[in-house]
Amino acid sequence: MAETGESWDIGGLVKAFEADTGSALTRSQVNRYLKEGLLPQPEEGETFNENHLERLRMIEHLRSRYGISLRDISGLFGVIVGAAPGEVAEEPEEERQAVDRGERIIANATELFAAKGYHGTTIDEIVQATGIAKGTFYIYFDSKEELLVEVIKRLIDNTLEKIDSELEKKEEKDFITRLETKGQEMLDLYLKRSELLYMLLGETVGNPRLMEQSREVYARLAARVEEDLREGIETGDIYPFADLKTISYALVGMGQSIAVLLSGDGEAQMEKTWRSMHEFIRRAFSSRNR
Repeated sequence: MAETGESWDIGGLVKAFEADTGSALTRSQVNRYLKEGLLPQPEEGETFNENHLERLRMIEHLRSRYGISLRDISGLFGVIVGAAPGEVAEEPEEERQAVDRGERIIANATELFAAKGYHGTTIDEIVQATGIAKGTFYIYFDSKEELLVEVIKRLIDNTLEKIDSELEKKEEKDFITRLETKGQEMLDLYLKRSELLYMLLGETVGNPRLMEQSREVYARLAARVEEDLREGIETGDIYPFADLKTISYALVGMGQSIAVLLSGDGEAQMEKTWRSMHEFIRRAFSSRNR
């Protein structure tokens, strides 16, 4: 537990959070929260204090336990502190550039991983594409493996936020249809980024820090599924299963297994496979079948 009156630089804040919660955190996550206005800007001298640590606890709890998007967390914090949702305080240009630099590293790594594969991409290529010195890379990430975890987290978060936004625009009311839409979009993500997901599993072997971060990736995704199922139960559309957490993890794992089935030439069977999944979801989850 952090002692009263302590302060840290960004690296110290990350270590304090991990020691306090037992959960993994990266510098790039902290920088993103600063950019989104979810985390107050550091005090003079770029020091963080217990208020920052407490806010980090809240953000990560809302994301990992309940699967709440950053946009929704921003709105929630806005209500708590009396600011408009998404309102971000003005920040010095130097700090803004530092945050943007971390975002560019992630964006360029995502493109390079997709084009050349994870093992086919070097840190030198990432820093060259970003226009930074190699030493600057290590200010934001300890290794390429840590960057991989952040890339996958961002892909999942962006996909889920995109799905939620599209469903809101369509005003889709049928809960099972909403669940199916999310499932299909996540399956598409698995197929398009299958190598990265396999790499995530492979790189965590013998690396406790990455293993913990990998668990958080799956916990975050399962929490979003659990949140959807709980909503369906409340509306009477979903059968009230007793153990939603286990079912949520099972659905996440099932999606990965289907992606393995469809990898390579199996994509030609996508329509047939999805019809089978459509029938499974309708029969297994709809309260009308009970």
